[in-house]
Amino acid sequence: MPSDRDDEFTPSAPGWYPDPWSATGTGERYFDGTRWGTTERPLGRHTTVEVAEPVAASPRRRRPSPTVVAVVLLVAVVVGWALLQNRRTHKSSNDAAPTTIAPNRPPASQEEQSSPLGTPAPVPTTGGQWEAMRHQPGAPDVPVAFDPCRPIHYVVNASGAPPDANALLQGVIADVSAATGLDFINDGATSEAPNKERDPYQPALYDRSRWAPVLVAWSDETSFPDLAGNIAGVGEPLAVYAKDNSLVYVSGQVVFDRVQLSRAKAPDRGAVRAIMLHEFGHLVGLDHVSDRNEIMFSEEQTKVRDYGVGDRRGLAALGTQSCHPDL
Repeated sequence: MPSDRDDEFTPSAPGWYPDPWSATGTGERYFDGTRWGTTERPLGRHTTVEVAEPVAASPRRRRPSPTVVAVVLLVAVVVGWALLQNRRTHKSSNDAAPTTIAPNRPPASQEEQSSPLGTPAPVPTTGGQWEAMRHQPGAPDVPVAFDPCRPIHYVVNASGAPPDANALLQGVIADVSAATGLDFINDGATSEAPNKERDPYQPALYDRSRWAPVLVAWSDETSFPDLAGNIAGVGEPLAVYAKDNSLVYVSGQVVFDRVQLSRAKAPDRGAVRAIMLHEFGHLVGLDHVSDRNEIMFSEEQTKVRDYGVGDRRGLAALGTQSCHPDL
C-alpha cells in the first residue's frame, strides 16, 4: 500500500470509500478514522448509527401568522363558550378532571423506583475507548441513556431465527445487564415486524401505560432494507424529551439478519454472539469507535469476542445516568 497517499483521499469519518489505489477506478477500501485498511468487506454489524427523531415534550415554537392567530382565537372562544354551557348544566361538587394520556406518550411510569435497579460491574477508570451515540443538548459530556430506575421491557419476533437464537440472546442480554446495571424484562413473543419509523409508544399493540418494549427481531434485507449489503445487524434506541428537556431512551429495536447469521452462513457462533453484543451496545447508547480492541469497533473483528475495557467503561457510564420519574 503506498505510504504517500494524497491528502484529498483522506475521509473525515470512518467508513467505506472509493479505493484511492484502484487501477481501474472501481472498488472500495475501508478507512477506520486514522488509516486505510482492507478492501475485503467483513460481515458487517451496522455502518451508520441512526436514532429516531425524539418525541418532544416541549417542541420548539415558531411564530404563527396573523391569520393562524385569528383562527385559533375564534376556535378558542367557541370551545370555551361550549364548555361553560356544559359546566352550567352538569355542575357538581364531585366533578374532577378525567385522567388523560397524551396521544404520543404514556402516563408517568408506575415502575419507576427512587434509585437505580442495579449497579454496573466494576471497571477500570481509564483505558480503552468508548463513545456515546448521543449527548444531552448543551452538555457534550453527558450521554443520552435509558432510565436506570425502571426496567427495560423487550419482546422478540423470532420468525426465521436460527435454532440457537434464544440461547444467544439471553446470554447477550445478561452480559449487557451486568455491564450496565440495567434491568431487562422479557415480555415474550410478538408479531410486530421491525420498522425504521417505529413509534416508541404503541398503545394499540402493547400496554398503554408504558412505552413500547424494545423489539428484538430477525429479518432480511428485503423486509428491512437497513440490512442490505453486508450488514448483519442494526441496533437503534428511541429517545424522547423529559420535562427538564433532557433526552431519555425509552424504547428501540435490535434487528439481526436471519440469513447472514444462520448456521449455514455463520458456523462460528462466537462471531455471531459478538455481533449481537455490538448491536445491543448500540441499543443502550454506545457508538462506533476506531479502537480495534473493542466490540464497538465499526468492523467485525475475528479475535475480539467480548466487550473490551473501553466498551465496559462506556456501558457502566450509560447505566448510571439520571432517573426520570415524569416519563
